[in-house]
Amino acid sequence: MGGMKHLTFADKDFLVGDALADAVLEYAAVLGETRSADSIDIRAIGADGDEVEATFFLSAGVPLVAETTRSSLPEPDNAGTVAYIEARLAQHVAPATAQPLDDDEEGGRAGRSTDLDGWLDTQE
Repeated sequence: MGGMKHLTFADKDFLVGDALADAVLEYAAVLGETRSADSIDIRAIGADGDEVEATFFLSAGVPLVAETTRSSLPEPDNAGTVAYIEARLAQHVAPATAQPLDDDEEGGRAGRSTDLDGWLDTQE
């Protein structure tokens, strides 16, 4: 069992596991930097001590705070949400890379001309 954090979102306080709180903050920062938005569903312990489900809309300018706690309550299961966030972060951090074309026998690029000036001359 990991630690717990209070995650404050839209003036509501949710008690969640460290892994989720840290992932949500990192994901929110990336969404803000890329001017994107997303929504995520979480399981948490609400202010009344009951387990709740909440949907967070994350985008630039949405205030979000995580703070440590000494709670001994078991953390709600958010493995699916953490996996989703980690996959989305991996797409932003390591996007697919372009691969060069293989050279053909004549030294060109797999049947494509790399002579821009020659191509431009044919377009006039």
